[in-house]
Amino acid sequence: MIKKNIHIIIILITTLLLWGCNVSKYLPAEQDLYKGASISYGKAKMPEQIRDELEGTIRPKPNDNLLGMYPKLAIYSSMDHTKEPKGFFGKMKKKYAEAPILLSQVPIEENKKRLANILFARGFLQSEVQHRIETRDRKATIKYELNPGKRYTVGNLFYPNDTSVLSNMIRKDSSNSKITRGSYFDFDRLKNERNRIDNYLKDSGFYFFIPEYLVFKVDSLHLGTANLYLSYVKEIPDNAKHPWTISSVSIYGNYTLERDSIIRSQEGKKTKEFTLVDQKERYRTDLYKRTVLLREGQVYNKSLQNVTIERLMNLQNFRFVRSVFFPDTTGKKEIASRFYLTPATKRSLRFEVSGESKSNNFVGSALSIRYKNLNLFRGAEILEAKIGGGYEFQVGGQQQNASAFTLNGDVSLFVPKLLPVFTIKTRKNPFVPRTFFSVGAEYIRRPEQYTLRSLKFGAGYYWKLGKSIEHNLRVFHINSISPSGITPSFDSVLNQDPTLKASFEKQLVVGPRYQYIFNNTHRTNRRFNYIADLQASTSGNLLSALLPAEVDTPGSKQIAGVPISQFVKGQADLRGYLHLSQKITWVNRFVLGAVYSFGNSTIAPYSEQFSIGGSSSIRAFRLRTLGPGSYHTPEAVFQANEAGEIKLEMNSEWRFHVWKFVHLAAFADAGNIWNFRDVPGKPGSGINGFFSEMAMGGGIGLRLDFSVMALRFDLAFPAEALVPGRRKMGD
Repeated sequence: MIKKNIHIIIILITTLLLWGCNVSKYLPAEQDLYKGASISYGKAKMPEQIRDELEGTIRPKPNDNLLGMYPKLAIYSSMDHTKEPKGFFGKMKKKYAEAPILLSQVPIEENKKRLANILFARGFLQSEVQHRIETRDRKATIKYELNPGKRYTVGNLFYPNDTSVLSNMIRKDSSNSKITRGSYFDFDRLKNERNRIDNYLKDSGFYFFIPEYLVFKVDSLHLGTANLYLSYVKEIPDNAKHPWTISSVSIYGNYTLERDSIIRSQEGKKTKEFTLVDQKERYRTDLYKRTVLLREGQVYNKSLQNVTIERLMNLQNFRFVRSVFFPDTTGKKEIASRFYLTPATKRSLRFEVSGESKSNNFVGSALSIRYKNLNLFRGAEILEAKIGGGYEFQVGGQQQNASAFTLNGDVSLFVPKLLPVFTIKTRKNPFVPRTFFSVGAEYIRRPEQYTLRSLKFGAGYYWKLGKSIEHNLRVFHINSISPSGITPSFDSVLNQDPTLKASFEKQLVVGPRYQYIFNNTHRTNRRFNYIADLQASTSGNLLSALLPAEVDTPGSKQIAGVPISQFVKGQADLRGYLHLSQKITWVNRFVLGAVYSFGNSTIAPYSEQFSIGGSSSIRAFRLRTLGPGSYHTPEAVFQANEAGEIKLEMNSEWRFHVWKFVHLAAFADAGNIWNFRDVPGKPGSGINGFFSEMAMGGGIGLRLDFSVMALRFDLAFPAEALVPGRRKMGD
């Protein structure tokens, strides 16, 4: 069928191409199509960032074309514009049609003014902008010719020299100015300087001051150097010239917009720090003492106001937080502050249903119920509970593990203060330190293999220093693992793999854990961002020292018949993001970890060991199929379950933003896991080599970032092993 009509298809395509190339049929008489614009800078070397800014300001954008053809114009010319398009094809035509952009529609003089203004704003104070038009076959291109001249630098910055309170405060903080002698004249720097002064004044009580009251006057008579004079606008009001003191602080702890007038008329309970207006007293007074930083008699401070709002929102107990200030009407330089807090829904219940398909040929579904209770003890505490279960079964393959049933539950309590009561300095920290308690249980049943029960308990502290630094300290971490019901067939598998067998012995992990995270990726204006995730944990050291044992052998120290695991563990995960341009980012990752068992343990618990491979690691290999060392598991890739005591992993990825939500990537991965010594039955699993035993892979990827959801597709290829005599990684 296609062969019979191929000549018709060719004729249609050829007709469309010729129609798209012939521009004149879309244009009114004596009108030229605007093809676009270009900018020349003569002999001047213009920074790339300024070039992008100049090119981006030219209006309008020309019609889209594909290899010199204008298909959208062809669609536009084929439409009857006297009627509203009907039907599917009519609406599609309207959506993709594009009217011709004519040369007569281009505001050339306005574009020249915009170009000159940008040059002036970037320090080219004596620039010239000319233009010329080139026309061919009724297509016109505008050439903007720029003569930037010399780029000016800052000479001296002079502040107001009068004796007013306002001018004295501005001069007092002048040493913190970011405008330095010899730096390029730049409007953005001037705006930042105004904002810096405004923030300083706001923190010093000048509540009614705004940056627009400040103006810079430029003296450019000196060739290449500009002196700056900071002054005020003439219309600056009197209330902006003086600092203000807080006369009162009122907190409306149960505010709703629907009951605004009623709540405002209620009398409050006066304390030393503030007045609390909340007849139900939903929150205890000590909570506000830790979160509301403004005090009566204090000079107004904008930073403390912002931190107060952020702290209240970070409690995750309020839907809305609003602050309002009212000036005194008797002439005093005082303002009354009010905080309106709208509580969030106290109790919530959420159901989650999910389906999954795993790389080991298992498919299944899971159901979970989440319960949340806010302000449990009137101190903004958060109680979270979850119970869930799932069932999965194997499809295809050898049907070795036909089915599995899982049931789990956990309860967590978060208290927004440190217990027992002690303090750390957090005056301008918007994040309130938390104490947390958690308890959980899990039941796993695989009828053809085993039954596994585990209990967990944890207690510790979580706090942040600014937006970049997080601390997570688990003072108590207890994990009890109890396997049972091991079938003879699975027991034979365990006897062939000592490390896997260790994971199916009764274990008790008891010890502290600490995590430090530094993350500055929220600073989007930086060229280089990075994340450092450092973790350290230990188990059994204190208990092993306190518990007596008749024989000092591994496993002899027990609690309720369960051996105490004894080990130390550390891991570093470092990630760097280098933004080479607006569309290209180079991402690198380095992971190094080790767990060392001693004393009461000969091998670390399986749950504490490291694995490698999979979609978030070495992408060219399935999860747990690599290593340890030069050892290769004889198990099929779906049953492989390898782990090690040492891990080294490196990833490098180039990310390209192609269009809107579409991103491409090219990556290379390398790494492996090892044991400190060879494990019986696994020759080469010890750390006999290091870089020579690295597995390597690379590939390409597609990313679809829809903001609310991101999809990632990677195609990876393994590289050949570097160890002589070892199989190829791809086998």
